[in-house]
Amino acid sequence: MSAVFRIVVGAIFGILCAFALSPALAALHSDGSNFASISTFVIVAIMAVLGFFAPTIRRAFGRGFLLLGLCCFALPFSAMLLSGRAANEVVSQASADGQAAAVIGAGAAGIAVTGVATFVGLIAGAIFVILGLVLALGGRREVIVVNR
Repeated sequence: MSAVFRIVVGAIFGILCAFALSPALAALHSDGSNFASISTFVIVAIMAVLGFFAPTIRRAFGRGFLLLGLCCFALPFSAMLLSGRAANEVVSQASADGQAAAVIGAGAAGIAVTGVATFVGLIAGAIFVILGLVLALGGRREVIVVNR
């Protein structure tokens, strides 16, 4: 029963990691491909396997929080990829007269989105990494002193 619970914990953290990486998955998605859905399934499966091989439920939570924190740290890069893809779409569809305005607007929007994602990603990532370190590495340490 404990192994099933660890797998469920890992899968839940996998879904949260895929949610944190969803801007990058959306930016890399092309028409007619299942890249985003396959990548999401792979992320959830990897996290479930990591949860299964954790020795205790506490360590499964610790590993989940550590990887979720790393995915949150990657959120600014994901937002940068998505804003670059959106800027490319906007500029390519703009007319010749409004192309300069489209470039300026897309750049300003990309900076704003990346800035907000950096703020949220760094704070959430720091919190999750600290929680993961406490859960994965913390705990009571037993010291046995042997006298002659």
